[in-house]
Formats: sequence, structure tokens, C-alpha cells
Amino acid sequence: MKHIISFIFVFLWTLPIKADAFFQDYCIGYFEEVYWVLDPIEEEEVRDEIINFFNEKFPQSKSLNFNLYYSSSIRQFIFDDQKKDLSQFIQVNYPNFEIILLDAYINLFTQGDNYCPAFWNDCSEESLDSFFSGAKEFSDTWRGEENVLSFLENDFINNQCISLLNTEIDRTQFIADLNILIKELTKN
Repeated sequence: MKHIISFIFVFLWTLPIKADAFFQDYCIGYFEEVYWVLDPIEEEEVRDEIINFFNEKFPQSKSLNFNLYYSSSIRQFIFDDQKKDLSQFIQVNYPNFEIILLDAYINLFTQGDNYCPAFWNDCSEESLDSFFSGAKEFSDTWRGEENVLSFLENDFINNQCISLLNTEIDRTQFIADLNILIKELTKN
């Protein structure tokens, strides 16, 4: 009887930890899909609407607009862009929504020791199921670029993962985190 009580206690104690991990996996899937659909939008008017939405809903995001410099030779963004001749680097602008989404996404997948499920490294079936559940949630609500504001105002802002978004993002830390993502994306 003592072993049964101990087992139940351990099970109940670890249940919130597992639930939290699956919530994070869900949000990794959700944020990954949201980022990769918003990032390639090129029409300036639409991008401005997205930026304005984030400015309105996340007031501290107004200062989040980073011009970063990418070195294609080392496949990384550089840190000391104030001290270098920048003509040899590719300038990339990250507006508020890209910074906020990438920050949340990267911080979620780097909490584990194997970057699961973002890069599918030794993931449990439950972790992948949660990841794909988040991706599916996005897919079920996305109605195309022409409806981006409707998506943001009705679906995105009401998604459970929104609580994980942060607007106090340090530029240097963001570069370091972005370089982790690039390293993982460019692995052979």
C-alpha cells in the first residue's frame, strides 16, 4: 500500500511538469507556423498592418525594430556591428512581430537539452503530437495573407500561447538566440 501511495504521489507531482512541457511543445508548433507565414509577406502595406497590430496589442514592442548584419561566410549574425565595416555583411531588418515571435519560439525550444520538437531530435511521440497540434491549430485558423489582420485580431490574440510572448527583448541576446536557430537550420 505504501508503494501505491508513493507512486500516486510521484505521478501527481510530475503531471503538471509533463503538461507544461506539452504546452510548450504545442506553442513551438504554433509559433513556428505563425512566424513562417508572416515573415515572407512582402507587401509593405500588409507588413505595416502587422507591425501596427503588434504595437497596439503589445505596447512595449514599438522599440523592437532591429537592423542586424549577417555574415554569409560564418552563417551567423555579428554582434559588434558598431565596430566593423558593414559593407561586407548583409543587412537584415527584423520588425517587432518577427522579433517577438522568434524570441518566444527560440526560447521555448532551447529550454530542453535536445531542441525537441523544433528539430525533431529524439522526441517522444507525445511531444511531437503536441507540436503538430499547435501547428494544426494555426492551419485551422489561417485564411490567407489577404485576411492576416482578421487572423491576428480574432485567432492569434486569443490563442493560449500568447501568454508566452515577451516584449522586453535584449538585442544582443536576440542575436545569440537567432544564431542558435541558424546553426540548427543549416546543419548538414
